[in-house]
Formats: sequence, C-alpha cells, structure tokens
Amino acid sequence: TVAELMEYGTTILSREDVMEGIPEMIDDIQVEATFPDGTKLVTVHSPIK
Repeated sequence: TVAELMEYGTTILSREDVMEGIPEMIDDIQVEATFPDGTKLVTVHSPIK
C-alpha cells in the first residue's frame, strides 16, 4: 500500500549512506510507484534517518 511504502522509504538510507549535510537538505522525496490499480505518486517524509 501507499502507507507501507511511505514507512519503508524511511528505512532505506541512513546518515552514514550519504554525504555530510545531505540529510538536512532533503525533507521529502517523491517516487512514482506502480500498483495493481495504476501508478501513484508516493511521498516519503524525512527519508534519511
């Protein structure tokens, strides 16, 4: 579901995975995901933990 993707999206990248200062620059990311009923734009808030 969209909600599951929004939650999962916050677990992919950690601060150790990106350059210094990047987590503060990225508030949200948007991903177009394909579902059985079509595509949806999924917003992940605070994607880098």
